Amino acid sequence: MRRVPAAVRSHGHLSIVGTVGRRADGTIPDDIEEQTEIAIGLIAEILRLEGFDLSALVDVTSYHVDIHRHLPGFSKIKARLINPLHPTWSLIGVSGLANPGLLVEIRATAAYPDAA
Repeated sequence: MRRVPAAVRSHGHLSIVGTVGRRADGTIPDDIEEQTEIAIGLIAEILRLEGFDLSALVDVTSYHVDIHRHLPGFSKIKARLINPLHPTWSLIGVSGLANPGLLVEIRATAAYPDAA
């Protein structure tokens, strides 16, 4: 089976595929806070492998199941982990994600520093 990359470099940007809050053992936490923490942690790890941290993010889109119910918990974790001035962020409510139990999926783009 062909493996899909977690991120792709193109034209000075790193596009990170949708990440979800699944634990390393494959289980899915019941609460939005843990799912959010795991998903952002996976993005942070992808960025670390490229020599960046979360401050390199320039654009993020997150997809939320039952957005009105889960937004407060999501926002609490996001505010703790992400600089409030960056990046731009779109939140989209959806009826479901790829696996039952998933509450949030986060897709992100980071920018490589401009060459001087």
